[in-house]
Amino acid sequence: MPVIRSLGCAAVLLAALALPSGAQARPTDGYHTAARLGTVLDSIARAKPALVKVSTLATSPGRRPVQLVRLGGAEEKPALLILAGAYGPQVSSSEVALRIVRDLARRHGSDTSITNLLAAQTIYVIPRLNPDASEAFFGALRHERKGNDTASDDDRDHVTDEDGPDDLNGDGFITMMRLRAVDGEWIADAVDPLLMRRADPARGERGVYKMLTEGRDNDGDERFNEDGPGGTDLSRNFANNFPWFTPGSGQHPFAEAESRAVAEFVSTQQNIAAIFVLGMQDNLIKPWEGRRVPGIAGNPQGTSAGGPLTAPLAEDNGWFNEVSRRFKATTGWSDGPATAADQGDPLSWAYFHMGRYAFGSRVWWPGKAPVDSAAGRRAPTPDPLADERNTYRWMRANNPAGLVEWAPANGVMIDGEQVEVGGFAPFATLNPDAAGLDSAATKHTAFVVQLAAMLPQVRVDRVRVTEVGPRVYRVSADVVNDRYLATNAAIGARSRLPLRVKVEVALGRGQTLSGGRKQAYINALRGSGGRETFEWVIVGDAGSAVTLTAGSPITGIVSETITLRAR
Repeated sequence: MPVIRSLGCAAVLLAALALPSGAQARPTDGYHTAARLGTVLDSIARAKPALVKVSTLATSPGRRPVQLVRLGGAEEKPALLILAGAYGPQVSSSEVALRIVRDLARRHGSDTSITNLLAAQTIYVIPRLNPDASEAFFGALRHERKGNDTASDDDRDHVTDEDGPDDLNGDGFITMMRLRAVDGEWIADAVDPLLMRRADPARGERGVYKMLTEGRDNDGDERFNEDGPGGTDLSRNFANNFPWFTPGSGQHPFAEAESRAVAEFVSTQQNIAAIFVLGMQDNLIKPWEGRRVPGIAGNPQGTSAGGPLTAPLAEDNGWFNEVSRRFKATTGWSDGPATAADQGDPLSWAYFHMGRYAFGSRVWWPGKAPVDSAAGRRAPTPDPLADERNTYRWMRANNPAGLVEWAPANGVMIDGEQVEVGGFAPFATLNPDAAGLDSAATKHTAFVVQLAAMLPQVRVDRVRVTEVGPRVYRVSADVVNDRYLATNAAIGARSRLPLRVKVEVALGRGQTLSGGRKQAYINALRGSGGRETFEWVIVGDAGSAVTLTAGSPITGIVSETITLRAR
């Protein structure tokens, strides 16, 4: 590839990602609307056409494309899939995915390790699964919208999207509102009054406030903001542990074109060995813990009698723990916020339903705030608001614009009570500034390179041919997996997804197989040098040849021609 084209790609990308000199930083600086995201991806593909291919996986209800990026020159090579942007407010996940694509494409051809990696494997990237919801990040009125543009009658009154949030105080944000009520369930935190928590009757606490999303009862049904714009939250529209009859989850799993396209892609693209989800679920800071959970009537889970699995298989704990250790060593992160529930999410679906190695990162979160030990500032132990308090104190020190102090919304009364508006500013707790994006992307790119290098890869070793009689030969060979991950996770071996390693011997003319199997399968060949020996007895002329083939779509397929002569 001519150097001038690579430099041109870098120049275009830097211009697209950089903040203009002298400009005042805005929350959206460094981020890309759906249209700009497509433009940048196309510029990368034009600069490296032999390496990068961009296609449209699906089109959202809002007529925005869901792009699929392929890095690597061949579809049949073992692959890693990176999926981002399912949860609309977490635009940072899309931006990190974009920067991973940009950095790998830029380094290909000059960085030997990246060049060799993409010659041997393919990396697929879906940078923004929910472009409709993410577009709210760039709106004049900033509101954390989760659903795509599918019209939805959430309150079942035969009218769609008629009661959404309203900006009561005119600050351009949709935050929270509180009002005093005799049946309120919330109280202000005694240490950090911006924070609200549910009153605990067991401790003698009495609720003071009702808490609602900022807005009015636009349709007069005595409910607030229960049917606003936005249909399905795609981060809850996958099949595992689907939250039926929950607003925003969709009519059924894969009800939307975007999520359904992902399912069809993973189902048909059998070379995908692992899926890395940039989203709200994490199993890299705190790895999943596989365990045996009693099923229906005490029967084993994962059976027709016991019902579906609700916990990973204990046999996969080793992989999760070690990959977690490597992620934390690469990123320098050791702790983070609690993971979101595994309900209809793509991460747990990838593992439980598709049998793939599945890893998830929260992408970015406010760092650890220093302990405030001033008089009256010490948090209780245990602290029911530990995560929220840390976020508040970090924001107060690093991004005060992300906090909206409680204040009356002038002239707005509900049930005769003054409404107050406040809380965290939309998007502030999920999306860093441009510098934070670049830092998170650098860490995740380094991990992606490591993870891709862990994917299983088989080779044939120690081929031996012994003459045991006239025209009779014993042939043996080892199939070896030198990479870290086994050829199938335990969940994959159990579900037979993805395909197992097949070992096949093809005979030549005049040859017959007297012993051994013409085709054999390996359920799971462990990594780090795991090997399995196969043996055949073949009748044929000296000097004739047989062909041994081993592999699967997720490991690559290797072949070796073996001549029938003592060796």
